[in-house]
Amino acid sequence: MNKKIGLSVIYNSHNLYQFIWYYYTYGRDLEWYALCLPGMDINYLKKLCEKCGIFEKIYFQPILFDSLSLKKKIFLFLKMFLYFVIGKRKSFCKKFISNYICGLNFNTAVVLTDYGFVAGLFLSLGDEKEIIILEDGMGDYIDRKYSNIFRMANNFFVFQGFFLSLMGYANTGYYFPLGATSKCIKFCSWPEKMIYRKYKKILQLFDFTLTDKERFKDTLHCLFPDLRDCFQGNYDAIIFSSPLHSYVSDATKYKSLIEKFIGANYKSILIKKHPRDTIDYNFDNSVKVREIDRRIPAEILLPFLHGIEIIFCDFSSTVLSLKAYNYNPKFIYFSTLKRDNSLETNVPCHYKSRENFEQDLFSWGFSKSIIEL
Repeated sequence: MNKKIGLSVIYNSHNLYQFIWYYYTYGRDLEWYALCLPGMDINYLKKLCEKCGIFEKIYFQPILFDSLSLKKKIFLFLKMFLYFVIGKRKSFCKKFISNYICGLNFNTAVVLTDYGFVAGLFLSLGDEKEIIILEDGMGDYIDRKYSNIFRMANNFFVFQGFFLSLMGYANTGYYFPLGATSKCIKFCSWPEKMIYRKYKKILQLFDFTLTDKERFKDTLHCLFPDLRDCFQGNYDAIIFSSPLHSYVSDATKYKSLIEKFIGANYKSILIKKHPRDTIDYNFDNSVKVREIDRRIPAEILLPFLHGIEIIFCDFSSTVLSLKAYNYNPKFIYFSTLKRDNSLETNVPCHYKSRENFEQDLFSWGFSKSIIEL
């Protein structure tokens, strides 16, 4: 008897880490294929997918929707609009997906998020196939309503997402509902904190009750064999950086504040940069610094951080995974940072006021943990 087939859409190493948990918890009875998207170095991602030993076939989509030229975006959008008008939206989704994976011969698909362009197209198949949505980050926990467009219409990325969600294709703008999610199963770290709940089911991510824990750990050690070496020696703190260029074009001032704070308070640190952080930090020569490969998912580091002070430069998605470890991290808040609204980024970030920042920390159980710079 032929095995059922599963397809995992892999965007980055964070995504792959979650899928490996899903595989060893729910997916071992299926034969798995992967569709890799260029959310990071595609060659590195390909090596990880090959090395994990789970996938029988690996497909690639070389270009993301967000990377298309404006001309190509308009052409694709008009084509999608036409299919929508004639009631053939699902037909478009099937054709688009089958172009990259040689057909639709799969029973289950696992995607990272319901606000990616390609992932959104998979969601449209929810009445025919089992569609699993993992967790992308803090964007999973925001309220989604069409009225959000009135306060964000100046962001082209959000604007295009508004129309794609209205047509039912994808929620690429983060802030809008998508009808197709009602046929899909959602996994998240904090189910009780989900505001948008229009899913078939909402289940606990990283519930290890049914997981083959030994195989899960062995696979992670195979993918990241040097991980333990990062923690050889004594370190005072680990700092998780933020992609400051999502807020401002010139982040020199805030880079300097971080460097001075570390130099004045610590003798040795680990630094784990956010995958989108391109800043080169220059800490004082008196500070011993070890940088962890930014491509390693931050969540994998958490079991090793007992006894080390944990500092976040923003309210990162890694925070979602902290509750299993009883850590009490600190959060840097930049008192003068305001987002440059002229920036056109694919991640519509908004730097919060001190009051709102404190409220967020309190709601997630991290009160009195702010370092204001």
